[in-house]
Amino acid sequence: MRKPVVLAHGIAPFDALWRPVLRPGVRRHLQPHDKFDYFAGIASYLQAHGYSVYSPRVPWAAAASERAAALKARVGEIRARTGADKVHIIAHSMGGLDARHMIVDFGMADRVATLTTVGTPHRGTSFANVGLAKMGWMIGAAKPFGLDLAGFRNFSTEAAAAFNDRVLDAEAQNPVHYATYAAHQDYAQVLTPLKLSWKIITKREGPNDGLVPVTSAAWTDRLKDKVVRQEAFPVLADHLNELAWWDLSELRQPRVPRKSFKAAVRDVYLKMARDADQAINPSA
Repeated sequence: MRKPVVLAHGIAPFDALWRPVLRPGVRRHLQPHDKFDYFAGIASYLQAHGYSVYSPRVPWAAAASERAAALKARVGEIRARTGADKVHIIAHSMGGLDARHMIVDFGMADRVATLTTVGTPHRGTSFANVGLAKMGWMIGAAKPFGLDLAGFRNFSTEAAAAFNDRVLDAEAQNPVHYATYAAHQDYAQVLTPLKLSWKIITKREGPNDGLVPVTSAAWTDRLKDKVVRQEAFPVLADHLNELAWWDLSELRQPRVPRKSFKAAVRDVYLKMARDADQAINPSA
């Protein structure tokens, strides 16, 4: 029996802006019904291929530790509902850090079969360093207004290095299978709001998806003696494209048409799910 697939979203999920409007009655008329979700049409695509898929929500931009605690609760609910002993997690951006914190700090290593991350800043990002140096004061300023932005601190290269050092032994010894996907995009085709961050990261860390450098998303090929499977995202993609979202920048050649691009990205997620099955059952 296939394990449930959990799609873990990143920080400040943009679909929170319109989710209240897309009530079940509205979603029923969309094709696919989740076409405007954070993971655009990906859950329904995996479901059409026989997977049980869940897209839990965690605090919008809170620290990874708080988001991890919420993710643990959601995974517990999914396991109770399905009777599954473990789940596969496919996580985008900060969702990967949430899952790693959850696995190590909240005793979930025996409840997660695999973790596949997409565009996750495992090593942080220089853009976060620059942003926190100039605008870090906003995190404290926003708190009295009920807006928790502490999660942005998890993206600094210093915070990432400290976390990686702290959890190395636990991740090397636990039974979880880890895999990473790293993407990059050309300047002309990157989403316009990401062009400034693309320039900053390119200058300091090289190829990136507009928010996360390839070197950070790829993380590491080994946790001591444990192999981490590293994959290059098979199509050129910025941080939004990794979710099967398409924007007008993709009109520039040599990009594929909108429908073909979305289908290609969704096929990448199907490969992730199938590879996760294969990782825990190589003989299947």
